[in-house]
Amino acid sequence: MVSVSVDDKMNTSEVRDALGADWPFLMDPDRKLLHELEMVDTTDKAHGEIYIPYTFVLDRDRTIYKIYNGWWFVGRPTAEEIRMDLRALMSRRQDWVYPGSGKIMDVNESGK
Repeated sequence: MVSVSVDDKMNTSEVRDALGADWPFLMDPDRKLLHELEMVDTTDKAHGEIYIPYTFVLDRDRTIYKIYNGWWFVGRPTAEEIRMDLRALMSRRQDWVYPGSGKIMDVNESGK
């Protein structure tokens, strides 16, 4: 997981510490990526340029597997959705299936 902040280093560090976060925080105080990634909110003129909150699920090679547009609460992924996305990505790995699991034992045979 990575968080992106538009605050300066000091404020970003304070937020990170307050959250007890141990994941990376990236900073974009000049909001350069806002337009490059087309993530600017154009519906609220009163508050200036703000980011639309997104959640990106990335594959091992850092390609985007899934994007959640979290502008509304229902657009934000649940922990279960993130788990299922990670499970789908992990299932692509060659070592996903345990080598010794080729034969499934019948429950009735386990006592023999």
